[in-house]
Amino acid sequence: MIRCRGIAVLISLLFLFSAAPIHRAGECAYGSVHAWFRTTEGDWEDATAHPMLKRGESFDIKITVITKTDLRVVYLKLHEFGTPVYEVLTGPSTMEQLLDHWGLTQSDQSWTYVWKMRVGVNTSWVNGNSPLEVYVQFTKNDQDDLSVTFDVMNAFIIDELWEQYSPEASNKNVSLQQKDPPRLSSLSGIGVIIVLSFVAVFLRRRRQRNNFF
Repeated sequence: MIRCRGIAVLISLLFLFSAAPIHRAGECAYGSVHAWFRTTEGDWEDATAHPMLKRGESFDIKITVITKTDLRVVYLKLHEFGTPVYEVLTGPSTMEQLLDHWGLTQSDQSWTYVWKMRVGVNTSWVNGNSPLEVYVQFTKNDQDDLSVTFDVMNAFIIDELWEQYSPEASNKNVSLQQKDPPRLSSLSGIGVIIVLSFVAVFLRRRRQRNNFF
């Protein structure tokens, strides 16, 4: 009887531990990374989240990076394995694009980034799990760096279109921050050359006229 009670208690404890949400964060000697996931009408969940999402369904990802020592650069990237499933609607970077913070950073500095994303409408990966991973590299110099990586979410993708999906609204919301400054077009350069040529011809004729008189 006592043995049966002990087994029952053990099973109950295992069930509670498996059902309790786990805060998944990455940490190394140079810094730490924390991540959260949220559906359109839901609350923030600690990583790693395990939602069920439909094709075209949008969601938010939030990532906070905290440094523990002086660094030269910090890299951050959202990564997925195999068939592309997720699309970035708004945020500081696209999928698989390195987001870098250059310059000497001091200890205990932090950055928080938020992405608005969605499941691809025409994704061929359905009725299965698709993890979304965050990768962060803390770099002191070319020979000294440490990295952290873990899954922000591991969603089960349902082969069903999201009821609130709107192609028009999605196209209007797509706006990634441009990191490179705008460049002058080639037409502007040609215009400058033409103006300078007219000025040179005018000055030459004026000098010839002064010499004639």
